[in-house]
Amino acid sequence: MHNTTRALIAALPSAICIASCTGPATWGSVDVPCRPLTVTQPSRPAQWNGTVFTVAMENHSGAQILGAGDAPYINGLAASGAVAAGYHDPYVHPSEPNYLWMIAGENFGILDDNDPGPGHTIAAVGHLADQIERAGLTWRAYEESMVDPCGLASHDAYAAKHDPFVFFDDVNGWNGASFAPGARCVQHVVDYSVLAADLAAGTVPDYVFITPNLQHDMHDGTVADGDAWLAAELPRVLASDAYKHGGALFVVWDEGPSEGDNPLFIVASPNARPGTVSSTEYDTSSFLLTVQKILGLDALPCGAQPSAARSMDDLFLAPL
Repeated sequence: MHNTTRALIAALPSAICIASCTGPATWGSVDVPCRPLTVTQPSRPAQWNGTVFTVAMENHSGAQILGAGDAPYINGLAASGAVAAGYHDPYVHPSEPNYLWMIAGENFGILDDNDPGPGHTIAAVGHLADQIERAGLTWRAYEESMVDPCGLASHDAYAAKHDPFVFFDDVNGWNGASFAPGARCVQHVVDYSVLAADLAAGTVPDYVFITPNLQHDMHDGTVADGDAWLAAELPRVLASDAYKHGGALFVVWDEGPSEGDNPLFIVASPNARPGTVSSTEYDTSSFLLTVQKILGLDALPCGAQPSAARSMDDLFLAPL
């Protein structure tokens, strides 16, 4: 076993889900109003001029993947990038509240995996897409197997629960009686196939959220399935100017196995600290705060205790 892999495994937290790991976990649930947004011109730190890419994977801890023979690409990415070995999810389950937290810093009291529908949308303004647009930046969510843009209903291998943007009324067009999604949703929440064209044309936005389908994100597929997908898809991201010129790629698992709280977290970036294995305790709010700092946005406007979160500074050479 490579020495770097040994270090990665040794640094992983030992805590596992000892109590019942089924059903929603409510102890981390947050439902608070978002504070007004203030940033209208982004203040991006020096050396951070590229795109922030997030790839959301499913239900695996670092202990399941780091050092595993069926995940050679992920292990190579971890060894050359930085791993947050002390990272944990926000203690809410199942998947959907974790995805909401990735872009809003709370789950708005949602503790299920239901599609958007009556009584199951979020009226709050202040999530990451709102922040990005208010600051004059751009964003897109690329959803594999969604096919038609702005997919509000799960079908085949596309799961709306893994597409957090479609739960917000100012994206999905919910008017209190029905959905009337407009250009904002159709232009920003698109099928994953559009990413290749955007990369080729050099039109990738400032913020990118990528959701592989249920087979490729390891939810229904194996570790090997997810590793093969990442190996086939990520090289074009890593070769793009949007990444190479001050960008960052976060590969994040939403939660650990059987709804444990210790998911794998890897970042690759020209500004990453190569080979870093951080044991610092970080959570999903730390991740979102880091993204917001890179983009020069408001810090956690929807978080209950924004001052309690710390950005993931030790993973990077360039200051945040």
